Amino acid sequence: MRRHIRTRLCGGGVWALLAVTLGCGTPGIPQDDLRDRASQYVRAAARFPDNPAVRAQAMEAMAEVMRDQSSLFLREGIKDEHPGVRFAACMALGDLGDRDARPAVETLTRDLDGSVRVAACFALERLGDSSHRRAWRDALTSAADPAVRRNAALAMGRLGNKSVIPLLARASTADDDEGVRLQAFEAMALLGDSRAIEQFLHDAFGGRGFKQPFALLTLGRVDTEQVRSALRARLRNAPYIEARLAAARALGMQGCEDGYDLALQSLTWNQPRRDVADDPPELQVMRVRSMAALALGQIGRHEALPALKQMMENENDPRVQLAAATAILMILNPTPVPMAGPATRVAS
Repeated sequence: MRRHIRTRLCGGGVWALLAVTLGCGTPGIPQDDLRDRASQYVRAAARFPDNPAVRAQAMEAMAEVMRDQSSLFLREGIKDEHPGVRFAACMALGDLGDRDARPAVETLTRDLDGSVRVAACFALERLGDSSHRRAWRDALTSAADPAVRRNAALAMGRLGNKSVIPLLARASTADDDEGVRLQAFEAMALLGDSRAIEQFLHDAFGGRGFKQPFALLTLGRVDTEQVRSALRARLRNAPYIEARLAAARALGMQGCEDGYDLALQSLTWNQPRRDVADDPPELQVMRVRSMAALALGQIGRHEALPALKQMMENENDPRVQLAAATAILMILNPTPVPMAGPATRVAS
């Protein structure tokens, strides 16, 4: 049986499920109260006992929308029993530049999990310590586990240092794992490499399966008119809902509201395909509703807050609840989306 995230209700001091109406029965809620309430949901998710994916998602959300309130929870996260949570928390600490966490992060350079070691080296690099650079770059070329190589490529893209583009370019063509190649291309695109951006423009129209929404979300960080035209085309005519929502969110990253109506309507989407053996209907519903919420958060219109509040309170899946809470905080605590630097072409 799926457990909801729990949070303390105002007034009564009792524990209850998220489905209980927010605001103790009042018809409306001030924005400051809504901000505090959404923050409670994210904090509760960071300690959610049943599903490490919820905790990892909360770590990522905290770094994005609760920066000043996140350090305690992120430091707890790097001690989590699940490596995925440790990885997400460590990456978030690096993004935040939390220098006080450096001693704890250093211990993770000896973690049993290779991806956690990559995250620790990334965080230390962001905190001014480049002494582990060789180890996490070697992970991209030498780690036996493709998941570690993927995460090494991801970390390189987030570091913002264009000097790694030649290394990523080799991985994007030579690695035998498709996920590593794709992650390396994403990192190159975020660093402004024109060849990678061209590849994602191609995948936005010709990519199959997860490649198309992945490409569209990557392009959301590339601020050019050519990219915006491609995103608008996909918003209008992509063949399935997740690609259209990815285009809506990507446009939102660039300050465009074109996908607002689609995202708002998709908060209650419930038309899963039932003939896909490895993609159960409940997973499809969770994914689409979460994407719709995050697209609304990126678009940033306050008119979406009542619908997101309703989703945060009443959804059955804690991952969707967390996406709604995150989206509320994205609207109420907007932060600029980092864009790719000037396009460049680097020989591999």
